[in-house]
Amino acid sequence: MRIDRAGIERLVPHAGAMCLLDAVTEWSAASIACTSALPGADHPLARDRRVPAIVATEYAAQATAVHGALLAASGQARAGMLATLVDVQLGAVAIPSEGEALSIRAELLGRSESGCMYRFEVGTSGTLVASGRLVVVLGGQAP
Repeated sequence: MRIDRAGIERLVPHAGAMCLLDAVTEWSAASIACTSALPGADHPLARDRRVPAIVATEYAAQATAVHGALLAASGQARAGMLATLVDVQLGAVAIPSEGEALSIRAELLGRSESGCMYRFEVGTSGTLVASGRLVVVLGGQAP
């Protein structure tokens, strides 16, 4: 089931330029795949007109937030905070600004009432920008 940007913004507290995802291309109970247009020089997280590769972890974190909202019976995101990044490997200095769309994939490794852990990969067809694992600590309902 494909979900567009407007649908993503209804599921997570990120909006406007800080909603980094453009579409959910597929998802299941175990994983999610999303796409995003490549960032331009006006991207809200750009530095010196480029978006550092470490920002790919925020794309992954937003994908996990969407996934959590899709898994929730209420269909609403819970407030959460990115608590830990583990084994992050950066394959580039910056996220490419030209070429194919960015692909964001996250696989759920474990989930409890208090948090979840995902393995993620962010890149284009020719470049792995970042991979690793992230832990999100969950709170109440997102505002």
